[in-house]
Amino acid sequence: MRKLWCSIGTAIVLGVLLYTSGASVAQSLKGKVDMKAPAPRLANGKPDFSGVWARPGAQDMTRTVTNANGTSNRGEPNPLPFTTWGQAQWDNYDPVKYGDYAGSCMPFGWIRSFTPHPMQILQNNDYISFLFEQSTMFQAVNTEGMPHRKDWPPTWFGDSRGKWDGDTLVIDVVNFNGLAKLGTYGHPMSDQAHLTMTFKRPDMGHIQFKWVLEDPKTYTRPISNDRVFVLTPDVELMEYGCMEGNLQSLLDNVITPWTGPKDQDKNILYGTQRDWPAYDLTKQQKLTGVIKQVSYHGQPPLMKLDVDGKMLSVVLAPPARMEFRGLSDEALKVGVTASVVAYPSKQIKDEVRAETITIGRQTTELR
Repeated sequence: MRKLWCSIGTAIVLGVLLYTSGASVAQSLKGKVDMKAPAPRLANGKPDFSGVWARPGAQDMTRTVTNANGTSNRGEPNPLPFTTWGQAQWDNYDPVKYGDYAGSCMPFGWIRSFTPHPMQILQNNDYISFLFEQSTMFQAVNTEGMPHRKDWPPTWFGDSRGKWDGDTLVIDVVNFNGLAKLGTYGHPMSDQAHLTMTFKRPDMGHIQFKWVLEDPKTYTRPISNDRVFVLTPDVELMEYGCMEGNLQSLLDNVITPWTGPKDQDKNILYGTQRDWPAYDLTKQQKLTGVIKQVSYHGQPPLMKLDVDGKMLSVVLAPPARMEFRGLSDEALKVGVTASVVAYPSKQIKDEVRAETITIGRQTTELR
């Protein structure tokens, strides 16, 4: 059960001993808030990010969206620039078979925490605290430009230190355990990751948030998202007992228990023969045909497509990715007409790997 809880008391527990407001109040349940008013400031003159904030649903790092409430995300182009190791982790992610750490109530890590349920920020001159309703998680970050700690073990959220660049708050994070995903879709990161997050408050009602991840083990270049958060003055955080809701489901295997990482350096689902380098990416093909056979949960997942009398094997995305993106096994029925953008195998005759698939009016990205 989720029960109303006291944000001020929680802030004390987090180490923000006294909440010091600036010349104007960052957020109050009383009175109407002018969303276009100047951003409130702390006693030291820096912007005060305090408030309860709506954020865009960004389960997929390649999603670009502007929502009706004003929140938005500008994502990366799809596909992400994976290394061979990173592509393997992306393809191997299977929360049904192996479980997902969030379902077992482990900490989400920074980026994934910014998506579900309300979030409150409390701040004073020296610290900023992020209170996540999801699983009652929190992070308290010193903002005095302190060096990273030398003797702390790797963690889900890593070691976070804040500093100011003018009116921009910069939070630098290292020392991750490498187990967290960037979002619900399972985009990976490793223990070599270096995360930089910046926060700007241009007015009372908005935060401009950007994160940049440098992770040479997983990605060939830095990746980033730009997001806009919107103040929600009428929202309060509630208690969230993750295990209270999930324990029986875990015991009954309705939710697959996560018992530690199952990641491997090799691509379990596709191997080297059907990994992306095994296809000629210079020869894009647009093919339309009738589905004759489907192995949705195969290793690898594939379908047989009759294209003008020629039977092609079309390699598909991992089942978890197709389901996340709205392409269920029910949609891939024998006899249905499908169009794919695909690339021919360098080794296997009459085989292609699909980048997108269109059935009716729905196009699904498979990379």
